[in-house]
Amino acid sequence: MISLVARPVAINPLSTGGYPVLGLVLLAIGGWLLWRSRREANPSRREERLGGIAFAALGFVIAIGGLIAVSVD
Repeated sequence: MISLVARPVAINPLSTGGYPVLGLVLLAIGGWLLWRSRREANPSRREERLGGIAFAALGFVIAIGGLIAVSVD
């Protein structure tokens, strides 16, 4: 059967082994933002703390999901 609905396809999809690495990179960015938010002279402490928490949480979820996908594959 021919489908008339176009599905988005990535040009170069990320391999299964790349997801844990992506998660660790996002986790490292979150850690760096959290580290920067602890400096006293930083005027954007709150924004960097919130961004660090978001990046760290997203990186953790992607890394765990990627490890599960690698173990199942």
